[in-house]
Amino acid sequence: MNPGALAVLGGVLLVLVIVVGFVLRSMWKRARTFAGTHQHRLDRARTEIAALRLPEGPRRRAVELRRRLAESVAATDRQLGAAPSALVGATVAEQHRELRRLAADLDAHLRTLQDEPAADRVEAALPEARLWTEQLCEIAAELRTAVREATRATTGEDVRALGTNAADGAAALRAGIDFLQSQVRHQR
Repeated sequence: MNPGALAVLGGVLLVLVIVVGFVLRSMWKRARTFAGTHQHRLDRARTEIAALRLPEGPRRRAVELRRRLAESVAATDRQLGAAPSALVGATVAEQHRELRRLAADLDAHLRTLQDEPAADRVEAALPEARLWTEQLCEIAAELRTAVREATRATTGEDVRALGTNAADGAAALRAGIDFLQSQVRHQR
C-alpha cells in the first residue's frame, strides 16, 4: 500500500474510533439517567419483596414503615427535581437535604428491625419508629406543598406580568402607528 492510502485509512479509523467513543459515552449517560430516574421503583420493588417474604408480624410492619418512608421521600425528590431551581430556595433545599439524611438514618434503623430475629424487641421499638416515620412523612408532605405553592405563585405572577407586558407592548405599537400616520398626514 502506498503512504497516501495508509494515511486515509488511518484517518478513517481515527474518526471511527472517535464516533464509537461518543456513541458509547452517550449510551452510558442514558443508562445512568434511566437508572437514576427509576431508582425509587427499584427500591420500592425490593421493599415489597422483603415484605412478602416475611410472615405477618412486627418485622413485616417494620418493612411497611420503610416502604411508606421511601415512597414519601421519593415523591418529595421527584417534586423538587421537577421544580425550576429558582423556585427551590436555599431554605427548602436545606430542609430537603436534612429530610434525606434523617430518612436514611431511620431507614437504616428500620432495616435492622426488619432483620432482628427477636419479635419482642421489634415490637417494642415499633411505636417510636412509627412516630418518626409519620413525622418525616409529614415533613416531606409539607416540603411538597411548599414547592407546589411556590410554583403556583410564580406562575400566577408570570401570567400577570405577561398580560401587563402584552398590554404595554400593544399600547406602544398603537402609539407608534398613530405617530407614523400623523407623520404621513403631515407630509401630504
